[in-house]
Amino acid sequence: MDFAKLEVFRSEDLKACTNNFNIKSLVGVIQFGKLYRGKIKGVKTGTEGQDVMVKIWDKKSENMDFLPYDECLMVKEEVEILTNPITNSHPNLAKLIGYCLEEEIKGVVYDLSPLDSLQNLMLKDDLNWLQRINVVLEIARLLKFLHGQDKPYLIYNINASHIVVDWDFKPKLIDFGQIGKGIIGEMSRQNKQITMPIRCHDPYFTLRGGDWDTSSEVFSFGVILLGLIAKRTCELEKPDIVLDRLLHVWAKKEYKPQCSLVHNSLQEDWGYHAQDGIAITELGMCCIEFFPRNRPTMKDVVERLESLHILQRLGDSRAHKRGKKFHDNAMCL
Repeated sequence: MDFAKLEVFRSEDLKACTNNFNIKSLVGVIQFGKLYRGKIKGVKTGTEGQDVMVKIWDKKSENMDFLPYDECLMVKEEVEILTNPITNSHPNLAKLIGYCLEEEIKGVVYDLSPLDSLQNLMLKDDLNWLQRINVVLEIARLLKFLHGQDKPYLIYNINASHIVVDWDFKPKLIDFGQIGKGIIGEMSRQNKQITMPIRCHDPYFTLRGGDWDTSSEVFSFGVILLGLIAKRTCELEKPDIVLDRLLHVWAKKEYKPQCSLVHNSLQEDWGYHAQDGIAITELGMCCIEFFPRNRPTMKDVVERLESLHILQRLGDSRAHKRGKKFHDNAMCL
């Protein structure tokens, strides 16, 4: 791992750049801590007010308060991943500026100006159809990249809370607390004890046991995809929640072949095509198939997304405004 090229921050530096971790600077709460917007003196340019995002590990997190967790190890593993030549140039992995390993605060600083977490944007309904398609496609390309390495990376806890969207509407993966394989090696015994968010948990893995693999991450991706197109989220993480509230359970009850689960309001958006609604719904349903062997690979997912009419027409452009709207007849809704 290469710590030499990174800035070493003190606890006071992180407090100063986030206004003492002010609630107004909070981007979101993640599985092992919190994310904050901040401004620091430009590390490379020396300019004042460089926008950054700060992630701190929170000992009060429900995933850390019952385990003798090594926060320093988590920081070191993240540095190892994000400074590795194989991964550090990927556009959908957050870029590191530096880290803090003091007794009071364990954290990292990203070269990232966050718009918001994907979870928050979904809750606020702040994304149009083209923006949602682009976000889904870029997440798919990232997972295809991670799964396609000689030693595939597994994220384990991929969900909308662990993805931040920047002001160009580009998604960035920002949580690696349970990552395994790749250059990190097998997940530690301690990591395996951590309860994963129920909303993204592969039910086959839960009920049948076995090893979490790339097909399990396809399932988690499918949950994100269906949530984005149907405008549905599941904030509840406790194991006693009503199963019908889980997105994949809802989708399987609502889905009919050759029908779309795309929300009616998104069908009014510029660029929406009825056949895309059917195609992306079918793709999402394939991703959440119960049996892993019936799920597509992320390579297949990317190919199917790239064949959508909207991307064929616009060449994977980024949308910043709703612009002109038109209506395709709703299908099966």
